[in-house]
Amino acid sequence: MEPSGIIFAALDCDAAVIEDWNRWYDLEHTPPNVMLEGVMLSNRYVATPDLHAARQTADGSPFGAGRASFITVYTLTGDPQIAFDDMSTLRERLIDTGRMAFPEDQKAVREGDCFQSVNAFVSSPTKLVPKDVPFVGHTGVVIRHRRGGQTESLQRAARLVDLDFVHGVWSLTSRLREGLDMDIVFVEGDAAQAARTLRTVEPADSATEILVDAPYDRINPMHYPWADSIRNSDLPKTVAL
Repeated sequence: MEPSGIIFAALDCDAAVIEDWNRWYDLEHTPPNVMLEGVMLSNRYVATPDLHAARQTADGSPFGAGRASFITVYTLTGDPQIAFDDMSTLRERLIDTGRMAFPEDQKAVREGDCFQSVNAFVSSPTKLVPKDVPFVGHTGVVIRHRRGGQTESLQRAARLVDLDFVHGVWSLTSRLREGLDMDIVFVEGDAAQAARTLRTVEPADSATEILVDAPYDRINPMHYPWADSIRNSDLPKTVAL
């Protein structure tokens, strides 16, 4: 089985229930989704206040104004649309059986999408091949949503893997929104510094509109030491904001 794409979700929860929501997500939400045919694995990520500060977004973005502190990436095999449709159906079944019990008014999905793989680029010291990239070890990611400039962006992605903190780049295109593309840069170390360095070394070209350029740290399931940093910051306290 080879990776073919992802299901991508950007999410938030109320600051008062960060640990509760993340435990629910790790213990109850993720397992039935990973059990679906075509889903290979799930990775979750968090943006702490310092990572929000390193984020760049277009006006009106669902990632702006301190939103989308969490993202989930389900790596897929086969036709990504099939897994996306099955996941939507699964949600309804879970609701019907009382398995989506976390209060709806304390969590929010800011953006959800299904992306098809376009290309992947790997850091040569790892001796990996492109199909290995979605599984490469990393401590964080820098996600980039973009429109236009596909050729230029793929050339940029190929150059990024020459940086010693970049272990791979996966470029994808949306199955739901025509013309929307995405790069996931798998990084090691300080994700905020990684995002800033990427922009300095490889700035956006004139052919590409950048919608989101945002660093995230990988979440270690059942381990949320960053919860207080979010709760005590000036990020929105509830999903209604």
